[in-house]
Amino acid sequence: MKNVIYSKKDLTHHRGRAISVREKADDKQCDTSIRKSFVYLVHRADTIPDKIPAPEVRVIKVIDSVSQREIFFLRVKGTVYFKQNRFIHRVDYMHSLLVRMLWKSHVLSSDSATFA
Repeated sequence: MKNVIYSKKDLTHHRGRAISVREKADDKQCDTSIRKSFVYLVHRADTIPDKIPAPEVRVIKVIDSVSQREIFFLRVKGTVYFKQNRFIHRVDYMHSLLVRMLWKSHVLSSDSATFA
């Protein structure tokens, strides 16, 4: 069974938006929880800088074999400039993804292995 919750919010007087999606799926092998979020903030800018910094990327992966859990986390932060009519806008964004998996215990077969 899979449950999905989607939410969208306007931020700071319609100058930004936060979007989030939460999913939870249960199946025979594992329980999975996924969280995705996207945040955008828009500001006016006077000029576009000559050198725009590269986005910051952070990745974490944790595997715990004792409790049979896996966690994966990804975050990207950056800035984009665009021009609309005669105005220059700066968009600060942050995207994140969090995946948690809980593996259910497996009962191993007690029969000896056979090769064909």
